[in-house]
Amino acid sequence: MIADERVSPGVRAVLSAPRGRRFTHTPQPSRRGPQPSREQRLLAQMRGNPRVERRMRQGELPPWMLVAEQRRRERERAARRRRLPVPAPRPAPDDGPPPPSERPPLPRRPRPRPRRHRRPRRPAWPLVAYTLAAAAGALARHLTTGLF
Repeated sequence: MIADERVSPGVRAVLSAPRGRRFTHTPQPSRRGPQPSREQRLLAQMRGNPRVERRMRQGELPPWMLVAEQRRRERERAARRRRLPVPAPRPAPDDGPPPPSERPPLPRRPRPRPRRHRRPRRPAWPLVAYTLAAAAGALARHLTTGLF
């Protein structure tokens, strides 16, 4: 442990403060006065640049842009004053919900019961064709063996 005589009174005050109150997060007032903002510091560094000089004299936007914005706003105000209210449209005869139909709706067709899940159903025609071809070949061979 550190002896009490080696610890400064400021450190002793911090260590003896309750937990959560040991360190303050409030910024200390500076002795030099208010600090310039980042933008002000950068503008001071670039003081010889002609673009920066123009910006310092005239501001961020060129004067013609400010005049154009004022003219646009004035035109919008004048257009709003001239605008006449538009009357609501008259109701049409087909406005509203459709009339109920005379016939009742048709009943739904029953869905067929699902068949196999894994393998789709194949028609039997290829099997019949192969069987017929094999039988015709066997018959033709049986009939032609005696001719040659």
